Amino acid sequence: MELIFHEDIPLDLVVEQIAGCGCIHCSNERTRCSCLSQFGDSYSPSGLLTDFTRPVLECNTCCLCDSDCANRVMQRFLTCFKPVQGRLIPEVLRESSDCVISGRGLLTTRDVVSGELVCVYFGEVVPYAEACVREAQQRSNFGCTYVLIMRTYIGDSLFSETCIDGDAPLPPSNLKCAASLINHSCDPNLTIVPVYVDNMIPYAALFANKSIACGTEVTYNYSDCVPARNVQLSTVPCLCGAENCAGFLPNVE
Repeated sequence: MELIFHEDIPLDLVVEQIAGCGCIHCSNERTRCSCLSQFGDSYSPSGLLTDFTRPVLECNTCCLCDSDCANRVMQRFLTCFKPVQGRLIPEVLRESSDCVISGRGLLTTRDVVSGELVCVYFGEVVPYAEACVREAQQRSNFGCTYVLIMRTYIGDSLFSETCIDGDAPLPPSNLKCAASLINHSCDPNLTIVPVYVDNMIPYAALFANKSIACGTEVTYNYSDCVPARNVQLSTVPCLCGAENCAGFLPNVE
């Protein structure tokens, strides 16, 4: 599975390759691995995310390490998606029409541990202006939006902005990603983390931020990866039921 790109996404962001490392076994060469030295060692030896506050830079197609490298967790996870009822869904999740928050959502198929990768938000990467247009169209057509806005900051400075339309069908199957069905919660069990691989357009990876029992609905905060100053409350009631519920869904500017 790969992201698809809108025609107005700058070509250099898509084709400019991130330099690879020369390691054979990155886990044994942490102090010398150029990939690990840029953003740090993101995964434990068992493949669990160790820091939810910073992006991940995985090894890529220019690296000498193989697909079993400890720094290729998300890339291996992408092989676990399967087509189910018109959507691509990872093996750790299943769709349900009986979820507590809004009826339709995703439940875990087994116990999940904190730091485990649970899903990746796929779709079409679009410019921010196009994202705003599609959000308006989707709200008019569906009463909700499937556009994810993910921003990465260095201090107070914006480093990258990635907008993903999760309602866009993915070639060659023309199936949609099930991640767009994940509901919002003010006390979520998933956190979005940008994961860079070959270029400077990151994947939106959803990691468990706590242990999740089998059969539990997975959720994330729709304002993840966006500073609080850029988040306002919408007029759509939030039904998450959390003790810290804000009452309304976030509206990301």
